[in-house]
Amino acid sequence: MPLNKKSGLVPWDLKIGDNNYQKEPWILKKGKEYITIEKDTKNRGNFYLQKDDEKRLSLSALQARLTYHHLIDFGYKLQKPKRKKTTNQSILE
Repeated sequence: MPLNKKSGLVPWDLKIGDNNYQKEPWILKKGKEYITIEKDTKNRGNFYLQKDDEKRLSLSALQARLTYHHLIDFGYKLQKPKRKKTTNQSILE
C-alpha cells in the first residue's frame, strides 16, 4: 500500500527571494487554535510542532511535511508575517 504523499511545497522549502517566503517559526491558525512548526537546530532534518501551549513534539522531515498538509486540509491557514511599520519620522530624516 503506497503512502499518500503530497507533492505540494511547504514553507520550509522556500528560499529568500521566493514568492510567499516566510521566516520560521511557521504558524498555522484555525479560529483560536494555533500550531507552530519550527526547525530543530540541534538535530538537522527534524522539526518541532507545538499546539497552543502544549508540549512540543519532535518530528522527522517527512512527518512534518505530511502533518502540514493534513492541517491545511483540516482548515488551518498559514499566518502571514507581520510587516514592519515605517514611521514618518524615519522618512523625513
